[in-house]
Amino acid sequence: MAEWEDDERLAKAYVAEGDPRALETLYRRHVDATYGFAQRFLTSREDAEEATSECWLRAFRALRDGQFRGDASFKTWLFGVMRYVCLERLRQPRLPTLSLSALTETDRGDYSLFGSSSPQPSALDDALATLTDDHRLVLTLCDLQGFTAAEAAEILGRSAAATKSLHLRARRALRDVLDKDRSQ
Repeated sequence: MAEWEDDERLAKAYVAEGDPRALETLYRRHVDATYGFAQRFLTSREDAEEATSECWLRAFRALRDGQFRGDASFKTWLFGVMRYVCLERLRQPRLPTLSLSALTETDRGDYSLFGSSSPQPSALDDALATLTDDHRLVLTLCDLQGFTAAEAAEILGRSAAATKSLHLRARRALRDVLDKDRSQ
C-alpha cells in the first residue's frame, strides 16, 4: 500500500473512530517535513516551531470536525494548512527581538548555557530569504519538499500551469541572487 493511501486510511480512522494512534502516526510521519517547510519559508527557528505547532493543532481540529474529505492526499491537504499558517504569520506585526546569537560572550557572563559558536545560515537560506513569499513558497514546496507541480498547485490554490510558471520564475530569481552573491 502506498504511503498516501495509508495516510488517508489513518485520517479516516481518526474521523470515524477517534483513534488517537492514527493521529500520532500521521504526526510522526509528517512533522519533520512540516517543520522543514516552515523553517525554509519563515527563516526563523522560533517562528517555524510555533507555525508547526499551530499547523498541527489546526489539522487535528479539522480532522475532528470532518473538514478533511480526502479530495486531496492527506500530505497535500496538510501542507495547505501549513501554507496558510505561514502566510498568516508573515502578515502579523512583528515586535523587535534580540537574537541570542547576537549576544557576545561577555554579555552572557559565566551563566551561559550556549556554546561559543552558533549555527550560520547557508547561502541557500540567505538567498531564499531575499525572494518574494510566492517564490520562496513554490521553491520550498517543489524543490525542497519534493511536491509535484500538481500537488504544489493544489496547496497554493493555483492552476498547474500558473504554478509551473511561478516555479520557473522563482528558480530564475534564486539563480540571480546566488550568481550575484558569488560575484561579490
